[in-house]
Amino acid sequence: METIVLTAEEQIKQSLGVSKITAEDLEKIPVRNDISEYVRRMPGVNLTGNSATGQRGNNRQIDIRGMGPENTLILIDGKPVSSRNSVRYGWKGERDTRGDSNWVPVEAIESIEVLRGPAAARYGSGAAGGVVNIITKKVTNDIHGSVELYSNQPEDSKEGDSTRASFNLSGPIIKDILSYRLYGNYNKTDADAVDINKSIGSQAAGREGVKNKDIAGRLAWQATDEQTILLDISSGRQGNIYSGDSQLNSNAETDPILSQLIGKETNTMYRDSLALTHEGDWDWGKSKFVAQYDKTRNKRLPEGLAGSVEGKINNLNDRVTSKLDTLRLNGELNIPLEYYLPQALTLGVEWVEDKFTDQTSTTQGKDQSGAGYGDQLAKGDRSKMESRIASVYIEDNFKVTDMTDVVVGLRFDDHSKSGSNWSPSLNITQKLNDHFTLKGGIAKAYKAPNMYQNAEGYLLSTNGNGCPANIASRCLLQGNGDLKPETSINKEIGIQFQKDVVNASLAWFRNDYKNKIVAGTDIVGTVNGSSTNANGGVTQTTWNILRWDNTP
Repeated sequence: METIVLTAEEQIKQSLGVSKITAEDLEKIPVRNDISEYVRRMPGVNLTGNSATGQRGNNRQIDIRGMGPENTLILIDGKPVSSRNSVRYGWKGERDTRGDSNWVPVEAIESIEVLRGPAAARYGSGAAGGVVNIITKKVTNDIHGSVELYSNQPEDSKEGDSTRASFNLSGPIIKDILSYRLYGNYNKTDADAVDINKSIGSQAAGREGVKNKDIAGRLAWQATDEQTILLDISSGRQGNIYSGDSQLNSNAETDPILSQLIGKETNTMYRDSLALTHEGDWDWGKSKFVAQYDKTRNKRLPEGLAGSVEGKINNLNDRVTSKLDTLRLNGELNIPLEYYLPQALTLGVEWVEDKFTDQTSTTQGKDQSGAGYGDQLAKGDRSKMESRIASVYIEDNFKVTDMTDVVVGLRFDDHSKSGSNWSPSLNITQKLNDHFTLKGGIAKAYKAPNMYQNAEGYLLSTNGNGCPANIASRCLLQGNGDLKPETSINKEIGIQFQKDVVNASLAWFRNDYKNKIVAGTDIVGTVNGSSTNANGGVTQTTWNILRWDNTP
């Protein structure tokens, strides 16, 4: 009898560090707005900001095993989503973003996979903590449709209400050959009241609200018995409902600008995505090729870039738009072999290219004469940033015995700024008997610097109070094009028990983080230049230069 061997990806998804949330689970405990509300229930998952500062606490993202949201990769049907990268990255490592976990309405979700530790490392940059893969419902060969209405009314009137309306429609255009799927969604969660925590003296402590509008369609063409072609098109809009957050906790109720914005929309994210997928099921194995283009437009009121007003909205009317365009190409072959041992070989290549324009966050130290300190530190158009990662990976799942599976992998990534990185991995599954299984893995995970960290034209400043303790006067934080990638050695081992409806496991894990990128504390130079003050006058200043840097 021929031995059936799972692909490396399928085998790794049976690791202890993997959880699966089904559509039935989401029905039992309904989600108000964002699937992160349910994902946080999984072992090792929390909702946090990017750092321990508490800044931007009104916008929490998925954090897996304490590695932070920047190390949590969000996928939709296996394809990465990175619209949050269009949001400015602050001095303390924060972004004023809801993340990328809310682009698919919960009623359109078939399941959610949560991968942690070594199991996630195969997905490349940004997956050092883990991966959340949102799997949408498939097309059907018969007509199916539904309309859903949802409402959540908290007992406390100061907490925001939630309402949602969505639809799903799927069926054949040509029976057994061409099918479609269409879903849409409108979802609104109101902001908490500004004085929700007034009794304990907090100011503007409530969670901000959000309005979502989403529509997406898929065409599935069964071109031949062996080949399927998928065309996915989606468009989403997310707008906030401001509740007073200003990064450094100014009193929004008394601030002349912020007080006028409470309850209004101050930032809007637009995401359009187009993806073409070819899947082949051949005599020799399976193939999958994906071409994906994502367009993100991040429209918001401008924020301060200096000292105590960093991240604070400073204008009521002049909205600005940052533009992120991402091209992804991925090809993968899965080939079953009988060479010494039954095995399944995976070969893959990937190309990710980002082009980003942010005209408002790259204006620090600029004046009309070109003599500003920012103009001296970075020539040309500072608003434009680019990034490219080219990757090759190989994995092999060996069926050593009926009781033992071994998956070995190696991934190579080359980043346009930080250079190359090798990420080896090893995962082992050992059945002990009919009920107990020992599972373990070790992998090197990787994260390239983000575009703000790499951009020498991205500057933040402080007149002294926000500088490191060893610097008494003005300092600048500048992007650094020579950063190394962050890496983590992720280890996990544990035991699983399965019998009838009982499935229990106990696991130990450890992540050894290296080269974490933080705001530097050492002076690397000085610059003299002019800057335009709030009254329009020009001031001559001398600045100490700091740069983003890798910690050991």
